[in-house]
Amino acid sequence: MFGPAAFSFFTVIHAGIAASALLLFDQSPVAAVCLFIVEAATAFDNGVTVLGNRMGIGPQAELLNRLRFFLHAICISLLLPVYAAIANAVAFTGPAAVLVYVAAWMLAIAIAFFGYVFQYGRTGPIMPVSYFGCLRYAQSASDITRHPDYEYSETELEARGSLPLASVATTLVGLILALLIGLFGAFWVPFIVTALMFLAGALPLRTWGPFATSCLEIIYSSGMLYSLAVATGAPT
Repeated sequence: MFGPAAFSFFTVIHAGIAASALLLFDQSPVAAVCLFIVEAATAFDNGVTVLGNRMGIGPQAELLNRLRFFLHAICISLLLPVYAAIANAVAFTGPAAVLVYVAAWMLAIAIAFFGYVFQYGRTGPIMPVSYFGCLRYAQSASDITRHPDYEYSETELEARGSLPLASVATTLVGLILALLIGLFGAFWVPFIVTALMFLAGALPLRTWGPFATSCLEIIYSSGMLYSLAVATGAPT
């Protein structure tokens, strides 16, 4: 029961952060909507994991998991306009602010396109796995994650998952923007939470690493919501 309970908690928290982001619409409408989309996609990701056991192995679960892969590849880069909004609220004005805003959107669009073509577009067959006691579909299975109710082919057992390159690129650009926010705006919360997410990439993929990453995602998302609220002058 640990896995379903934990990912139910993650789903509720990310859904709450998504809803809270919309409360900042009057202060920063574009950034609020971007953060909402990313958090809603993350809540969906965790929700699909929770519902896996109920749906069981089959085409419905596979379809929802493919949608999870799709949303993750194209939505994650929308975090960059959130960084830009924070930067322009606390650190930059005039031409510098315009440059930060335009660059953030150009990179967001480029990473989303890259994520669709080279990450989602190259996603091969996905297979059911046991993810902390939840049924989930993935690009590969290990001795730890093999699902007991599924017979794997040799090809599936030899498959290897690909890196979430859109997430890596977004986090790296976000870290640079967060550093600029800290240096020029003396506001270090975005840098701290982004650095934690960047370090999460070094966690082991096949044991407790993914669960720890999910925990860090909550810290990161909460930090970004708080940063946007503080930067735009919303009550906190």
